Amino acid sequence: MRFLLLFIGLLVASTPLLAQGRALPPKLIVQITVDQLRADLIERFSTGFSEGGFRLLMTQGTWFRNAEHRHANTETVVGHTTLSTGADPAVHGLIGNNYLDTHLPPPAPTKSDTEDKGIVLDVSDALHFATQDPHSPLVFPDGSHSSPKDGRSPRDLLVTTIGDEIRLSRGEAAKIFGVSMKDRAAIGATGHAGTAYWYNTDASTFLSSLFYLADYPQWVHDWTMQELPARYAGSGWELLYPEANYAFADYDDQPWEKDYPGWGIVFADHLYPDTSNAYYQAFLETSPAADELTLSFAKAMIAGEQLGEDEVTDYLAISLNSVDYIGHTFGPSSLEAEDNLKRLDAQLADFFAHLDEAVGLGNILLVLSADHGATEVPDYMNARIGTNLQLFDYDQVEQAPAVQKFKALYGISDPISHYTSPWIYIDHALLQSAGADPAKAKALIATTLRSLPGLAWVFEKERIALGNLPDTHLGGAVTANFLPSRSGDLYPILSPGWFMKDPDPLAGASQHGSPYAYDRHVPVFFMGPNIPPQTVHRKIQTVDVAPTIAAYARTRLPSGTTGRMLPEVLD
Repeated sequence: MRFLLLFIGLLVASTPLLAQGRALPPKLIVQITVDQLRADLIERFSTGFSEGGFRLLMTQGTWFRNAEHRHANTETVVGHTTLSTGADPAVHGLIGNNYLDTHLPPPAPTKSDTEDKGIVLDVSDALHFATQDPHSPLVFPDGSHSSPKDGRSPRDLLVTTIGDEIRLSRGEAAKIFGVSMKDRAAIGATGHAGTAYWYNTDASTFLSSLFYLADYPQWVHDWTMQELPARYAGSGWELLYPEANYAFADYDDQPWEKDYPGWGIVFADHLYPDTSNAYYQAFLETSPAADELTLSFAKAMIAGEQLGEDEVTDYLAISLNSVDYIGHTFGPSSLEAEDNLKRLDAQLADFFAHLDEAVGLGNILLVLSADHGATEVPDYMNARIGTNLQLFDYDQVEQAPAVQKFKALYGISDPISHYTSPWIYIDHALLQSAGADPAKAKALIATTLRSLPGLAWVFEKERIALGNLPDTHLGGAVTANFLPSRSGDLYPILSPGWFMKDPDPLAGASQHGSPYAYDRHVPVFFMGPNIPPQTVHRKIQTVDVAPTIAAYARTRLPSGTTGRMLPEVLD
């Protein structure tokens, strides 16, 4: 195969290919972000891996084994945007999947996610989604537009991405694209230039918004007309390999796994229903099908947009989300999570071979990392090693005698306007209208939180703004996640291994979002011409990825970059 000959050549002493790789930027940069891919999972579930998937990156690329996110709120949009900008969320602006923005007018109330969707894989009661923009409605295949509340754009993104900088450096000839099942992932990874696509369950295809385009090119219509999502109906998700290849073969029915009606917690029950089933699209997302569809769309994009076919550097961001959906539903330590990663390895091997055939790996810089890691389900930890981890029930705060007394004194129902992970927003207007001091209410909530088991720290907004935090990893991580106009009044951090109890009965089994190692530690791979095969154990941070791509591509650094160029890739 061409890529094998290429990398054999790269390992030989000085050749014309080596010189060419040094002198010219790549024709195509492909930056893959695997949602919730904790660094240890690759080797943990590697039995049966092919030579052309993860192993290709591990043996023919530079593998940074000690990479971490340095911000506190390890969520999807935060991590994707940090990887694409080289900036902390305090700088790039997307501090969480959801937040209140004091610079924006409050939207009209809408029905809850639970009422709208039935099965909710990403629960939030926030007023503002990170990429929400009523001025950029979605564009449907027939040319119609969504309601304003469903509009999406990078309006809240305050800095440039690597894709933006390639466009600024190379001009309109540089083609910039991104694709994901999630809008916030596609937009955070792609940026302002080019076009971001994300999956829409109502249309059963990948869409974009008016911010990026007014109508679709023919290749998008052609992909949609294939109706690939519907082809799973009547089939089932089965193990890829014999059970002997699975560490979790004997653990297919763990009691903490989320038993969604019609999907079950054992493989025998993972059957895709008819497309008319209200949960059909949710089951596609909670299976390897999500990544299969995303990569299929990416292949169509490469051909339709002729990516990498000229000397001007193009950029393609791909966000793969099955690991996250499945991790939330069954936990990262489950048979489903293990089989999905084996399938992802096979999907990547197929995609890398496609890249080699379409563009040539000798013309491509390939980068792979993750937006965050994953927290183990507390019951899993308790059952396996005898810990005493629990879910933190926020109702304890509401029911605390001191809080109840405060509410009765001022005749208010709740001094908090919103809790949207990780921030608590005090309802300043309500408290002031009732004659209460918001500062006293905040102090009361903070004191109550600190008195409860499972709470490690509570940081106040004023202390964060003044830099008056402990000189520790946690203090720095919270500061890196702080933007005054979007951050709440209190930032509570749970104890390691704990996470928040979700009142929604359909919420997932596992979560992420903490500043601890299991959520920060992610893989980072670089593979391309003149990048040596090596394993690097020194600590790097995910803000280092974008400036390294910029240096390799010979573009300006993204505007908010605070990371460092990685010499192992560039020297």
